[in-house]
Amino acid sequence: MKRLEILVLVPLAILVLTGGNCSRERVESMNQMNQGVVFAQQQRFIDATKSLERATAIDRTNDQAFYNLALVHIELRHFDRAKEDLNQAIAINGEVAGYQEKLGTVLMQLEDWNGAKQALQKAIELDGSLFKAYYKLAQVDEELDDMQSALQHYSDSIEHGPRFLQAYSQLGRLYAELGYPEQAGQVLESGLEVAMPGTEEEAHLHHLLGTVYQQQGDNARAIVQFRAALEVVPGMPDALFSLGWTYALEGNREEGRRFLKKYVDGAGEDAPAHYLKAARDKLGELSTGP
Repeated sequence: MKRLEILVLVPLAILVLTGGNCSRERVESMNQMNQGVVFAQQQRFIDATKSLERATAIDRTNDQAFYNLALVHIELRHFDRAKEDLNQAIAINGEVAGYQEKLGTVLMQLEDWNGAKQALQKAIELDGSLFKAYYKLAQVDEELDDMQSALQHYSDSIEHGPRFLQAYSQLGRLYAELGYPEQAGQVLESGLEVAMPGTEEEAHLHHLLGTVYQQQGDNARAIVQFRAALEVVPGMPDALFSLGWTYALEGNREEGRRFLKKYVDGAGEDAPAHYLKAARDKLGELSTGP
């Protein structure tokens, strides 16, 4: 959870205090809420929870307090509690798209895919510009095995958030997995046009594009992309493996060994076991062959 998601509600709280419902209960509830926000900013989440719970108890119509309480529960990975908080906020004010999007996100964590789909669709209905809601909805579509809808919603995410590179990556990946390499390549190339140079996102796009070229049997172009990824992020594990493997496919034993060895030597505890085994087996072949 980004800290700014909590910060954004502080000005709203001030607006409520200076206009609208200025009852004693609302004022006291907003004070407690703001104190909880401060505690959350300081990562004092237990104190934040107590203050925000007091805010909701003092004024049961304070939807912002329930929303902020949900954010703290998300930070603590108490997703069932966050779900309850968000449903309370929505019951009070069902016209806030952000509440619905956050509920969809929580339901994704709880693997309630149908519930997440409903919440995210409602968020988009309330605010059609929420590009991350389209992106999350596409992820839910994939879980529900509705790939056509996933393609559409990733595309919608790009349309509404043209610099949101994760959508390009996932749309390109999905096109490739579904057997449409040309469309995958076009999407990833479009992503590279808007990627900020020198970022991990740019490196990831280069790697994905190289994978697409490799699947098409165009190893020369794949190598160019894998090298471009490593120029941006030296030591990128996926790119090291892919580059070494592709050089091996091309019969360049020396470069194949060099990059696969870099991958194996740099592999940490989180490295996928099957990739490590494949790299070591290939290194053995490259070392013992003619």
